Amino acid sequence: MRIRFLLEPVRNSILRDIVSLTYEDIARRRLITPFVIFVAFLISFTITRGVAYAFPSVNLIIGRYHIHHFYYGIILMIASNWIALVSDRPRLRLFAAALFGFGLGIIADEIGLLLTCTSSLMLQCNYYERITLDFFTIMVGIFLSVLYFVPVWRRFRRLVGHTHRFVYRKLKE
Repeated sequence: MRIRFLLEPVRNSILRDIVSLTYEDIARRRLITPFVIFVAFLISFTITRGVAYAFPSVNLIIGRYHIHHFYYGIILMIASNWIALVSDRPRLRLFAAALFGFGLGIIADEIGLLLTCTSSLMLQCNYYERITLDFFTIMVGIFLSVLYFVPVWRRFRRLVGHTHRFVYRKLKE
């Protein structure tokens, strides 16, 4: 009975923390736009990488030029920025955020190719360079930090406060 009584506040705080990671909390904290960008980024990166692995020989070639898909990402990001600048309607801004996320995901998929092709030390382009996955991991970390820093910081402060009070009481005894 005593242990159950002690665990009840912990269970409620953990449940509150899990609820704080939901979409409603993101909306309450006015972070819908970064959330839409993040989801679109994940979707586009996953689909683009999956298609590139499944169909490596499918390429768009116009004349003698190989058109890489990061150009599509650049076009999507330009379109999203233009929509965000000229529109004051919330739905169009969310659409612009989705376009920006899709474009960012497509560009992130080819970041290894962009970095290896522009290097004077390496003249061979490598689409499957590890830097692509490193960049993807860094981007996911940045998005998660933007979306969830406040609830995690709140939980950390609460945990430190509980620990501080517990240690202070033990030292006082």
